[in-house]
Amino acid sequence: MKSLDFKRRQSFSLYEVKRKALQAVATNQNLEISLRWWAQLEKSKLPRQSSLSRVHNRCVETDRSRSVISFYKLSRLQFRRLASKGALPGIRKSCW
Repeated sequence: MKSLDFKRRQSFSLYEVKRKALQAVATNQNLEISLRWWAQLEKSKLPRQSSLSRVHNRCVETDRSRSVISFYKLSRLQFRRLASKGALPGIRKSCW
């Protein structure tokens, strides 16, 4: 089963180019107001789930949404478990 976040990421990548083009037209002050208004209306017709602000970082193993270390795409719990096992290269428990 695919997570909702995965579907949102797919939807974002599908509509990204169109959304950026419409945004560029809507914010261009040199164009006519009617054309800018049309671009804003077209942008509002795009699916809400395809916006980048709807995408959240989630753990790739557990699908947990809280405290995800973005570089590793793991939650802090999974990161600690894998680091303790030595499964993450270059990461080891500190001691002093």
